[in-house]
Amino acid sequence: MNDADNEDFARLIGPVRRLEHDRVEPAPRRPRTRLRQPGTEPAAASPMDDHELPSQVDREWFHHGLQKKLCRRIRQGDLPIDAQLDLHGLRRREAWTAFEEFLQQALAQDCRFLVIVHGQGYGSQSEAVLKPLTRHWLSRQDSVLAWCPAQPKDGGDGATYVYLRRQSASP
Repeated sequence: MNDADNEDFARLIGPVRRLEHDRVEPAPRRPRTRLRQPGTEPAAASPMDDHELPSQVDREWFHHGLQKKLCRRIRQGDLPIDAQLDLHGLRRREAWTAFEEFLQQALAQDCRFLVIVHGQGYGSQSEAVLKPLTRHWLSRQDSVLAWCPAQPKDGGDGATYVYLRRQSASP
């Protein structure tokens, strides 16, 4: 560009002031709201009300906002495990209580990557009980951003990786 072009450009864009910094501040997050029918209970009020096993449970689930690279790291178990829960040998109600307490403690301690060992269901009379229930319970938690079967080193299909939402700092 020559001087005439620079003068024309400066005249076209008008007065300019230098930026103090080049960072972009992200927009504040809006709180998520869930729409419910009037008179209905919250979704995660009591999963123990479900007397039957869930008929269709996803094998894995990732929140649509997670980056592909992070999803791959979760699937591969490449993140440091912050906490682990073993549900082997527990009955449904005992497993739910342990699951609920574990999740609350993990959130209170700002844990992000968890492993829940539920077994593959070989000890069950007919079909696996804890594996589909665990994934069903995870699907009802707002704090869960992803889950998928664990790698063989962490329990394989008898365990589930769980990735939690970062908790906002309280005032």
